[in-house]
Amino acid sequence: MKGLKLFALLLGSAWFFPISCTSTLYVGIHLNAYLDAREVKRGDQLHGGFSVAVVQNNVEAAFQLLPLAELHRFRVVGESYNLLLPKPFDRIDTNKYQHIAYRVLEQHDHSQLIEVEDSNDDRTMWSRYRTDGQAVIPIASRMFDVSYMMNALPFAFGIALLLHGIGLLLRRQIAGISSIR
Repeated sequence: MKGLKLFALLLGSAWFFPISCTSTLYVGIHLNAYLDAREVKRGDQLHGGFSVAVVQNNVEAAFQLLPLAELHRFRVVGESYNLLLPKPFDRIDTNKYQHIAYRVLEQHDHSQLIEVEDSNDDRTMWSRYRTDGQAVIPIASRMFDVSYMMNALPFAFGIALLLHGIGLLLRRQIAGISSIR
């Protein structure tokens, strides 16, 4: 009974409300990002910022990201770049809040499975694709965007209110049981 009283006191406390709201907001943001992950094999449309990492034909040059939509334009113009990446991982920090990186997840004789990360202070986007050096086959994209907080906020506030209400209800019932004794 003492544990239930403590639980009711905690849930019904005004001090617990911001903690429960913040906790459910955190979970809601990550749940929203998980639900927004997109895969080509499921028929999903990839996120608009899907990017591909390329290096100049000179192996010593730093990599750069190209939007998938612009890859064809580079082929037409005749830019000399390579889709197969020389290092298993590379990262460029643009500034304190922004970086781009790639990771080669699988390496075969003439193909690579690559995941690109493009991150700034508003969002982080991951693009996963397979390349044989000639073509890019998009596989999936994920995004973690600050706007997901606005989507999760009503649910977080509602769940926090529900928990607070349950705590107040339990406190009343426990007080009623205690007065009967």
